[in-house]
Amino acid sequence: MLLATDNQGKTACHAAANRGKSEPLKIVWQFAKEILTTEELNKLLLGTDNQGMTVWHAVATSGNSKTLQNIWHCAKEKLTTEELNILVAGTDN
Repeated sequence: MLLATDNQGKTACHAAANRGKSEPLKIVWQFAKEILTTEELNKLLLGTDNQGMTVWHAVATSGNSKTLQNIWHCAKEKLTTEELNILVAGTDN
């Protein structure tokens, strides 16, 4: 359910991030931490939509700096330095 994507390649994290509000993203992340493996959490954070945007990019485009700080904190809990670089760089053109 959390790793499923819509027709635009967006996950639940992407959808929550696009709202520009911290609380929905926190709820999705908490739920994900409870049921997903570390590998699946990494996939959730590093996965890109059809435009090559990671959750990080979705949060950044929402314009909410608090939400951006929250996703960074979540990512730092689970990702290596190399993976954090991928998160930020994504495949966005």
